[in-house]
Amino acid sequence: MKTKTTTLIFILLVFSTICRAQAESNLIIRKDSLRIGVENSGSVFSLLYEITNRSNSTYYLWIEREVHSTNREKIMDYFAKSRGGWHLAGMAIDRNAIWLGRSIYGTFVKKIKPQETFTIQILSEEEFSDCKKEQIFDYLDAHVVIVSEDTLRQYVRTLDSFNPVFFYRHSFITIPINMLDFSATNMQNR
Repeated sequence: MKTKTTTLIFILLVFSTICRAQAESNLIIRKDSLRIGVENSGSVFSLLYEITNRSNSTYYLWIEREVHSTNREKIMDYFAKSRGGWHLAGMAIDRNAIWLGRSIYGTFVKKIKPQETFTIQILSEEEFSDCKKEQIFDYLDAHVVIVSEDTLRQYVRTLDSFNPVFFYRHSFITIPINMLDFSATNMQNR
């Protein structure tokens, strides 16, 4: 009887910890795979990385090339690092800037408002092995940065002045597998 009670208490503690962690973050990340049949062309394979904001706060998402350990490092490297005479935060407040395209590692920022979902889709013409799926999801876990508006505002004081066209506006982005840069991590040889 003591073993059953101990086991039950352990299960309740683990469950409450998981629920508390999920409630504290208010971000739910769902990972899935999909095979899409294309008439007369075979199939296209897709991995989905879906982020749902269940909070009352706004979050910001970008994809970093090099993994940083603190939010400060992540934010400063992405928004304040000089890139050939310009930095992202400066470009974002320039009302004369022309946004011709986005670089997933340089100018891509998605604003995820409360109760919104954003999906990153990774596409390949070749089927993903279980090992490759795990590698890609590990990569996304490590390189997708999601910070609250309050955290971003601590380091980017001009956030309220950002030109609205600066933010990626769609709820979905498709990235071909060959655009992911595995060279910056130890994942390329898995």
